[in-house]
Amino acid sequence: MKPFRIVLFFLSVFLILFAVALYYPKQGIKLPGNIRLAFYTADDIFGHADTTTVNIQVLLKDQEMLTDSVISMLAQNRTNPVLPDSLQINADSLKRSITRIEYPNNDSSILFPVFRMLSKLPDSRRLVRIMHYGDSQIEDDRMTSLLRNRLQDKFGGSGAGLVSVSQLYPYGFSMIQQSSDNWKRHLVYGEADTTITHKRFGALAAFCTLQYDDPVEDTTTQTGWVKFGPSPYAYQNTRYFRQCRIFYGYNPEPFINEIYSKDRLLDAEIIPVSTRLKVITWMFDKPVSNLTVQFQCKECPEIYGLALDNTFGVAVDNVPLRGCAGLIFTSIDQQLLRDMYKELNVKLFILQFGGNVVPYIADNYKNYEKWFYSQIIRLKQLCPGASVLVIGVADMSIKEKEKFVSYPNLENVKNAIKNAAFRAGAAYWDMHKAMGGYNSMPAWVNANPPLASKDYVHFNPRGSRVMAQMFYNAFIYEYHRFEETRKSNRIPVISNENNER
Repeated sequence: MKPFRIVLFFLSVFLILFAVALYYPKQGIKLPGNIRLAFYTADDIFGHADTTTVNIQVLLKDQEMLTDSVISMLAQNRTNPVLPDSLQINADSLKRSITRIEYPNNDSSILFPVFRMLSKLPDSRRLVRIMHYGDSQIEDDRMTSLLRNRLQDKFGGSGAGLVSVSQLYPYGFSMIQQSSDNWKRHLVYGEADTTITHKRFGALAAFCTLQYDDPVEDTTTQTGWVKFGPSPYAYQNTRYFRQCRIFYGYNPEPFINEIYSKDRLLDAEIIPVSTRLKVITWMFDKPVSNLTVQFQCKECPEIYGLALDNTFGVAVDNVPLRGCAGLIFTSIDQQLLRDMYKELNVKLFILQFGGNVVPYIADNYKNYEKWFYSQIIRLKQLCPGASVLVIGVADMSIKEKEKFVSYPNLENVKNAIKNAAFRAGAAYWDMHKAMGGYNSMPAWVNANPPLASKDYVHFNPRGSRVMAQMFYNAFIYEYHRFEETRKSNRIPVISNENNER
């Protein structure tokens, strides 16, 4: 072949490919089965891709400046708040760095009940509980641990809160937990447990029972235990507690419950037969950091959780539900759930879901919005007087050619969650916006040191603390606004001893 024809051939191929690149849809061509055909576009060729990142260093610097006292001054709505001289930054700019909590119809009174309870804690000496439900983004007490520590520093309290007898994952970040290997964990979410014919899963969406090697023939006494100890990585408030409450029920025979501290028997009790939720409470004269709880039984109870708390202040529970979309509350025995929330004195539910919905790309998420809305409504019915605060989904990346970019449907999922929250009268915090918005996850993954994992979905422990601090700043900003409004006598003082257990 002559050189001229070879050159002409390659030039023709180049022109054809260039024409395809100019007119090929940027989002690709969607095929059945969630398959998408992609091709290089003109933006890819000429380097004009529309990517948005966040300046991590600026973000971290702003959060470091936002101490509790600074946030309090910013929340006073003064034209020129008196800030420390060390803050060489405009007050309005610093205020803008707080991603504000949003409300339906701008009605911030949605969170007033929990704020009112928190403001009274120094005098009331009550225990107020916040339950943080979420997917794998909060596993191992990520995010929750810092939120708990900040709130307990400000309002009092200690302990890790409500935990399962047997965990699905290591819980070493906030405490060291070990359990005997004869515990069986039953979940309301994930793969159906065909051995369970009821819906008594409780506030942790799971319960534990002791298993026999041969449940038909074996009638000997079973012994199961769980041990708790302080973690070297835990915040100081989490390392000790003043009471241990065991939530159990439906034991057809009596069982023995023993409690030890550093292998020393503190007390033992024979627990009678029960056909409903019951609570065993152990109180300690001084703070405890090492504890072993042991059960001896022939037909053992369903254990719905152990609450390791102080006797007053704030308790914050970490309830991670790996793989869950947050649609489980209507699937749990309603009377049991209502009774357990009442015993725990829950005043705020934080719901952080959506990450498991994003990978399933759909034309719309109206059904998810409807289902998520029904969960919020159900929680409000089960726990009258409690507030609900929904945390929106974080940025998540999918690989396109050689780059990681935000999932194309992420905004739709985020809007479905927000719409459901507002329709149900819940507050909403936009985590996606807080971390930088569209295509911000790569900046967190590539930060030095990294703030997110290489899966471009999950924050690592360091990033979780940053995100939790941002959420705390938003929450405590609203609390200080509530306090400022109350001081100006624009909020009536409401006292209801029956509602403020």
